[in-house]
Amino acid sequence: MVCFTPKVYFLILLCTWISCQFFVPSDSRALFSFSRVRRATEENVENKTNSSDEGRPPCEEDMNGPYPCSSTITGNLLLMVFYGAILGVAAKCISDGAELLLDLGCNPSLIGGIVLPLLGAVPDSAIIIVSGLGDDAQDKLSVGMGTLAGSTIMLLTAAWAGSLAVGKCDLDVNDEAIEGSGYGKISCNKQGVTILPSVKTAVGIMLLTSLSYFIVQGADWHFGPHNFGPQPDYVRKAALATMVICFIGFVAYLIFLFVDSKSAQMRADKHRQEMMQRRVLHRFVMMAKKTMPGRADNLDGEDKVAQEIHVQKKYFKAWRLGAGMDKKQPSETDPIMPKDDKEEEGEEEESTTHLAIKCVSLLVIGVGLVTVFADPMCDVLDSLTNKNNKSFIPISSFYVSFVVTPLCSNASELVSSLIFAAKKKKENISMTFAQLYGAGTMNNTLCLGIFAALVYFRDLKWYYSAEVTVIIFVQWVVGIVGFRLTYKLWTGIIVGSLYVVSIGLVALLESSAIGWK
Repeated sequence: MVCFTPKVYFLILLCTWISCQFFVPSDSRALFSFSRVRRATEENVENKTNSSDEGRPPCEEDMNGPYPCSSTITGNLLLMVFYGAILGVAAKCISDGAELLLDLGCNPSLIGGIVLPLLGAVPDSAIIIVSGLGDDAQDKLSVGMGTLAGSTIMLLTAAWAGSLAVGKCDLDVNDEAIEGSGYGKISCNKQGVTILPSVKTAVGIMLLTSLSYFIVQGADWHFGPHNFGPQPDYVRKAALATMVICFIGFVAYLIFLFVDSKSAQMRADKHRQEMMQRRVLHRFVMMAKKTMPGRADNLDGEDKVAQEIHVQKKYFKAWRLGAGMDKKQPSETDPIMPKDDKEEEGEEEESTTHLAIKCVSLLVIGVGLVTVFADPMCDVLDSLTNKNNKSFIPISSFYVSFVVTPLCSNASELVSSLIFAAKKKKENISMTFAQLYGAGTMNNTLCLGIFAALVYFRDLKWYYSAEVTVIIFVQWVVGIVGFRLTYKLWTGIIVGSLYVVSIGLVALLESSAIGWK
């Protein structure tokens, strides 16, 4: 699991903020200017220009707001990087804080089954919510749909194919993966991964919940995917039905994850293995530092270091074999270290109080950052394609959010899954794919339910026939492949290419040749 220190996060944000200060054009920005707005001036401007606000760049209207803004492509791209970095940090804090709950002795079924999946969906849900708020909600809602579609498709295509590529093993005569192999010559037909039969359940749930898209989309298809006129009331009622079905499915899915103790235990075991690996690596680094040659009379220092590293590698390989290949999962009482090492390790372990404070702090910071910066991120993504700006990208904001927001909200989980899959163990790779299918289910229930709620309560129009069609298409193609117990390497090429195909398919359906909404 990749982990950056707070200093690294701070430097990334600081460098991005400085870049915004220097490179965002001064005539179109209000970078962190918390200047007070004079009420008299505001009323005067509103009275004089109320009839001509439609053609003004949105940044000029928000010059006195608390967030940076720009009316140029360069400025908006820099701001997008800045806000994206913040949301990436927020997602990482939420993920780490949720996993620390396992170290506090909380019920693995509760944490692995409910808390981890729920908190993992917070960043995407927040962006979808803010996209449907405000006076220009109908235009910004494309950002929310781009987030929903991009998150679902990226995890089921790019992350799916990447996990298969790094976790591939050689296949035996029965087409079952041989654990720990696959380091030789690449073969698309003789290499792949084998998953546990329980993963099929996750695939089935994802496909079942994807049917909820057909409720509101079926109503829109009945109205006409080419019809951009005022939508009938039954489309809005279909959005309400979709919301209810999605939220019921969301609660039922959480209950299933809580009852399915095996799946929750797998999540807990994954976290424990990652924590054990980080601790062992930390101990190796500390041991190497103690033996580093620092004096002139230590002439054979390099030889000692080489011998020490050789011993460390030997015991590290033994530890990996014991932690990964043994069917019995390691527990806190298992003698995986000598008694003296246990005592030293105990001295280094954080106290329960310190862990609790750290856990709560990470969760509060993560949720707080998402709450504060999801709205300006949504504004920037919409501003990049706003034709009222001085310069803009002449495409729909859907395509920008389709690519950008999933990278911000799911990058940490993506990297962690790839590293976990690279261990080339059947249980590890099964856990990775189960999480990807589970993320698709969360998007089909919680995120789609929020989106449908915005359409109903805000009385917005459902203009997403092309996007929904592509989401359903990708999920069912990946789901059909996912029902196999062995994924060969060539299937990863097909599934991974669906990411680019999905963007092209949306553009094709919305082109003048077909003319879908």
